[in-house]
Amino acid sequence: MGGELAFDVETGVVFRNPNAHISSRHAYFPSAIPLGNGEILVSYNTGEAFESEDLRVHLSRSSDGGRTWSDAARLPVPDVGAGVSEGVKMARVSDGTIVGLLQRHDRREFSGEGLTNPETLGFVPTRFETTTSTDGGRTWSTPVRVAPPLEGPEWELCCPITELTDGRWLLVSATWPDWEGRLPNGHQLVAFVSNDRGASWPECMRVMSEPESEAVIFWESKIVELLDGRLLAVAWCHDLPGAVDRPNQFAISADGGASWTRHRSTDLIGQTQTPLVIGQDHVLVVYRRTDEPGLWLQEVRIEGDDWVNRAARPLWGHGAEGATDMGESMSENFRGLRFGAPSVVRLDDGAVFIVFWCYEDNVSVIRWFRLEPTPVASAAE
Repeated sequence: MGGELAFDVETGVVFRNPNAHISSRHAYFPSAIPLGNGEILVSYNTGEAFESEDLRVHLSRSSDGGRTWSDAARLPVPDVGAGVSEGVKMARVSDGTIVGLLQRHDRREFSGEGLTNPETLGFVPTRFETTTSTDGGRTWSTPVRVAPPLEGPEWELCCPITELTDGRWLLVSATWPDWEGRLPNGHQLVAFVSNDRGASWPECMRVMSEPESEAVIFWESKIVELLDGRLLAVAWCHDLPGAVDRPNQFAISADGGASWTRHRSTDLIGQTQTPLVIGQDHVLVVYRRTDEPGLWLQEVRIEGDDWVNRAARPLWGHGAEGATDMGESMSENFRGLRFGAPSVVRLDDGAVFIVFWCYEDNVSVIRWFRLEPTPVASAAE
């Protein structure tokens, strides 16, 4: 993983609690949507704490390529009410519609608890809903509940809806045990498939699993379509009995997701990896590295069915000791996270735009990076 990625870099903050000296209000888990003509929409959760019941989705907008931002505004959909928290991931599909994939976390029977059971790693009851906007995120449809084609029983919210060139929508997720630990279909990375723009989700792609070990988990997964039409899946891989992360895994499908190669190592050690296709078999990956501190940018070439790491560079936090410490309890590890969940998009002017959450001065903020390719980077294409 040698070499240096050549980009001119700008950075700033989308949202930071303006009254952190008065009240607790942190921001987490952003997603970015480029709208053209320098306009960008970013969603994120705000609340008192990382797993608090008052987490609600907010939006900020930039009209100058991400350099300045409007104040936070609540996502204008009906409120879920007390005892239910929420998150969202946004995508913009081919006709310009923005699709918000909402996940609601029902905490009413688990007052005073976090999202996961420390004893079983089970999740509170979850449900997916979709909401859409056809006017650049100013107004939104009433959320519609997603009926999964497989029993989770609970699910991970890991990425936005992915639209393929054949018109299908994918909802990428991972099965998750319920609060008591019940997991009837084992740990697996899957993708729900809709052929009618989210009205129904009757099919399920089974992308990664390791049934022979029964306790290997594939989290924070993404699926992207390469320029040759193949699908590339990536995942953070955790060995639960060993209480250790494996290297991130990848798999490839050459038949639209009907079958996948056996998952293999990317040789990247980290979490929340997010790929962006930037050329023929050329991918950028932004991820929270755990063998070294910080959020990192990695250049990758997909050569046949092989993953080849090329240049890498740190973006944020590479001098922050202790930011990547991991212990035996994943519930405790979740609560101790200090940054992550990048969203990575290409703007219409060619810049790569990244948003992620991170703690700065004891407040979790939404930070942005704007990467402008230099002539050296362009020549590599």
